Amino acid sequence: MALHKNILEIIQVQNSCKGVMQELYNFDTRPNDTLRQSYKNAKIDEAIRLDILEYDSYDDVLSLSADTYEYYKTRLGHNNETTIHTIDDKLHKLTIELNYYNTRLASYETPEKEIRSITKLLNQIPSLLRYNFYTISSNSIFAFKNEPNFEIKMEKLTISKGEIEQLIEASQKIYSFLQENHAIFKSMKHQRINFLILKIKKSMVELEISFRLLYEEIKNFINKSIKDGAFIKKLQRLRELKAQNLLLQKTDIEEKIAHQKAISTPIRDKKIHPDDRIFDYIDTIESIITQRKIKLQDTKAQTPLSYDITKEESIQKVLYNYPKLHKAFLAQEDDLATFLNKSIEDSSKILGIFIRLLKNYFRAYEVDDSVFIVIDERKYVQVRKK
Repeated sequence: MALHKNILEIIQVQNSCKGVMQELYNFDTRPNDTLRQSYKNAKIDEAIRLDILEYDSYDDVLSLSADTYEYYKTRLGHNNETTIHTIDDKLHKLTIELNYYNTRLASYETPEKEIRSITKLLNQIPSLLRYNFYTISSNSIFAFKNEPNFEIKMEKLTISKGEIEQLIEASQKIYSFLQENHAIFKSMKHQRINFLILKIKKSMVELEISFRLLYEEIKNFINKSIKDGAFIKKLQRLRELKAQNLLLQKTDIEEKIAHQKAISTPIRDKKIHPDDRIFDYIDTIESIITQRKIKLQDTKAQTPLSYDITKEESIQKVLYNYPKLHKAFLAQEDDLATFLNKSIEDSSKILGIFIRLLKNYFRAYEVDDSVFIVIDERKYVQVRKK
C-alpha cells in the first residue's frame, strides 16, 4: 500500500521532533524510551512512518534516517563527501528530457512538462559545481594541516587531486553539452532557459580559474608533504636506533662530530713574561680606554629607555557565534564583507570569519566574482544573501 505524504505534514512532524533530531545528530543513536520520556510532545511514531527517524527494534534505539542525516550534514557544512558523479547524472537526464521535448514537438503536443524538467535540471548545475569545489578545497586543506599520519595524509591529498581533475572534466562536459544542444535551446525561445544557460556559463568562467588554482595548490600540498614525510621518517628511524642503543653503530654521527671538532683549533693562552714590550704601553692603553669611556658617555641618550617588567598582558581568544552572525547578515542589506567590517571589532579576524561563513552557508549566499569590496587594502568578492 502506498504511503501518502505531503510537505506540510513532513514539516509539522519535523518541527515537533526538533529536539529529538538534534540529539540524534549529536549522538547517532539514543534509547527509545529515554527520548520518548524527554520529548513527550514529539511525534516520534509519525517521524518513523515518514522515514525521518529510524527505529531499531533489536537494540530498542532511535536514529536519524540516512537521507535525513545527510540532508542536515550538508546544510550544516559538515559533509566532506563530493557529489561529482551527480553532474553526469544531470546531463544524462537533460539529454533524455530534450529527446522527450523533440518527440512532443513532432507529435504536435505541448512540451510544458519537459520544459519544467529541463529548467529544474539546468538550475541545479551551478550549485553542484560550487558545492564540490568548496568540499574538495576544505578536504585538501584539512588533510594537509591537520592529518598527522603521513600515509593517510598522502592518500587524502591524492584523492582530492583526483576529484579536482574529475570536476574540471565535468565542467568541460557541461560546456560541450551546451554547445552540442545550442540549436535546440535556441529554438525553445524560452527566457528562463536562456537565463539559466547564461548563468551556467558565467559560473563556469568564474570557477575555471579557481579550479586550476586549487589543482596547483593540492599538488604543492603533496610535494611539501613528501618532503616533510621524508624528514619525519628519518627522525623516526633515528629515534628507533636510539631506543635500541644502535645510534652510533648504524649512523655516521661519530664521523660528523669528529669533523666538527677538527674545524675549530684549540686556543692556547699566551703567558706574559716580564720582558714583554707590552708593559711599556700599559699607561698609554689605560689613557686611551679612559678617553673612550668619556666619549661614549657624552654620546649616550639623555633619556634612557625604561622597561616595565611587571606589566602583564592577557590575550583573550574570541569565539564567534557563526550561526548568529549568519542570521544577522540575512536580516540586513549590506554585502558580507561590509557587514563583517561593521560587526567585527578586530579587523584582522574579518578574513577568517568571511571564509568560514562562506564555507558553511554558501547555499544561502549569492557570489559575484566580478565585484570586489576593499577593506584594509584587502579585496573581498561581493557576497549577498539570495
